Amino acid sequence: MKTFFKIIKITLITIVSIILFICLYLYISNKVFLGSKNEENIKYLSSNKQIVDPTKNDIVFDDAFYAAKVIILGEIHGFADNQKLDKQLLIQLNKKTGLRHYIAEMDSTTAKMLNTYLADSIKKNEQLKQVVQAISKRIPQQSSVELFNKWSDIYDYNLTLPDSLKLVVIGIDTDFDDTKKTPRDAAMIENFKNAVKNNHLENARFYGLFGFFHVIQNQTASGYESFAARLKKENIKLVSMVSYTLNSDMYLPKNPQFPTPEDEKINWVNADGPLFLVKGINDLKAESTPNSITLFKLNNANSPYLHSQSLLQMKSRLFGESLEPLNGSVTTDYFQYVFLLRNSKALTKL
Repeated sequence: MKTFFKIIKITLITIVSIILFICLYLYISNKVFLGSKNEENIKYLSSNKQIVDPTKNDIVFDDAFYAAKVIILGEIHGFADNQKLDKQLLIQLNKKTGLRHYIAEMDSTTAKMLNTYLADSIKKNEQLKQVVQAISKRIPQQSSVELFNKWSDIYDYNLTLPDSLKLVVIGIDTDFDDTKKTPRDAAMIENFKNAVKNNHLENARFYGLFGFFHVIQNQTASGYESFAARLKKENIKLVSMVSYTLNSDMYLPKNPQFPTPEDEKINWVNADGPLFLVKGINDLKAESTPNSITLFKLNNANSPYLHSQSLLQMKSRLFGESLEPLNGSVTTDYFQYVFLLRNSKALTKL
């Protein structure tokens, strides 16, 4: 019996030691990857930022931004503030430039359902609920109360517009049940080009919200070529924005692949770890405050991001993919703006 208890004791000590070693390794490894604050970056960021109020349509952009044919925002799915930003940007672009066409990470069937909802003179919430449920097949982390509320608000706004300015959704993603082996991003660019051609939108401008990796404008070291990189190859004038989070909660619906808390919310996939890391995020943290959304412009003439890979290198220890940029590339080859979301709530299950 003494031998048995001794074995149990040794086993428990071994397990605890292994867990402590793993935690210590992750802590040190994360610290090394994130690095210390960079004073040159911070100095630049301090004069190239603005606080964003999602209840207003007053984000300041330069002429080059408004001259782009396609403007896209890339998110890590599951954070509520991205839905607020998406609505704000779409309405601001419509008011400022008359932009009408919203390209979406959804298939054409779902987009058609959403357009039917938006065009109806009577607001049919059950119809919108079906759209949100359809989106859950492809992006379960986006299907939420906040997604529902966003399109409900856009419906109300759309109702006030003349026909020449009313918003239209173009779904460029593949159907969830599509058995073709074409990569999603390759299908997206073909679907986009076909939509432009078939609807005679050669002179139109477009805005949309996508998952983070779809909006990076250059290949990764692994050879991945995004929707945005393919747009750039078509010589389409393009602006990419991405959002990162700190101290924020993510909606993680129950699934068989990852352990999910009972409330389906987690807070360990922010840009400073422990399971998702963005090199250089501490510079953004130094130039922002809790409970805020801050926009940073990275491509002004004196920007250090024109000759570094800060804010671009990403390491994922569990969720999604890491991002290793091409040798010789710089941050602004991939995106030009970063939104930092601090203390965002998680999306809420519908």
